Amino acid sequence: MKKALIIAALLIAICATFAFSACLYPSSLHKIDYDGMELIFEDNFDTFDTSVWHSEDDGVRRGGYWDINQVKAEDGNLIITTEYKEDGTFGAGWYTGSIYTRDTYTLTATDGAAYYAEVRCKLPAGQGHWGAFWLSSPDMKAGGNGTEIDVVESPYYDDPKAPSRRKNTAFHTLHAQGYGDEHKVKQSGYYSVGNDIYENFNTYGVYWDENGYEFYVNGERTRKTSFEPTTAAQYLWLSVEISGEMTGADPANPDNVYTWGGEITSNPEGQDFVSEFVIDYVKCYKVK
Repeated sequence: MKKALIIAALLIAICATFAFSACLYPSSLHKIDYDGMELIFEDNFDTFDTSVWHSEDDGVRRGGYWDINQVKAEDGNLIITTEYKEDGTFGAGWYTGSIYTRDTYTLTATDGAAYYAEVRCKLPAGQGHWGAFWLSSPDMKAGGNGTEIDVVESPYYDDPKAPSRRKNTAFHTLHAQGYGDEHKVKQSGYYSVGNDIYENFNTYGVYWDENGYEFYVNGERTRKTSFEPTTAAQYLWLSVEISGEMTGADPANPDNVYTWGGEITSNPEGQDFVSEFVIDYVKCYKVK
């Protein structure tokens, strides 16, 4: 018995040491309770409703350009296409898209309110870019109460600098106190979803109240934390990021180099590479 306890303690210590590099799995012991919640927002993307989803940030974004023209509704899905364009809106370079509900729909977890926001999607396949469903706030600044809640990000499709165990995984991140010197960040481990996240639809969600957050993959909890809980208004955001330095979207710009998630030009198709971030729905619930 004593030997077994020692071995168990060692295993726990090893898991804690490598929590941010080893592959983790959602907990089937903790599942989201849909019956205990009221659906308050639903978009199944039969159309692309620009009165709800919009963007004021088109232009240079990391190693590419955000352009709302890369976003469309098709066959009951929202699709954000990433591709290279010689004659794009902002010039030659890699184009993708970003949309959010800022000024049109927000959630505020105050006075005991609790919410659950969920996306069902196929993440974009390919090196050098990643899809994301996140929430943010106009109050995301130093001294502010807003938090960037990254419900799912997927940068490790084929990143040559990342361990193989991170590939085909998803993770969650929280950012607070702006993006300057006061910036705080807390990232989860890398979660194996159980199938190919680029070929199959999966759900990714966050439950939050004024005390903190719980993250879920396919309805099973992956992470619980009280890091920087927010009671500020949070809006919904869907986007694809192209790896590269900010202001490095011009292909001839030497600053457009590898940052995080690989280099998009390293995909076998070269400049003919095209990917799609396919979103089936976004739903928000209020806990009864």
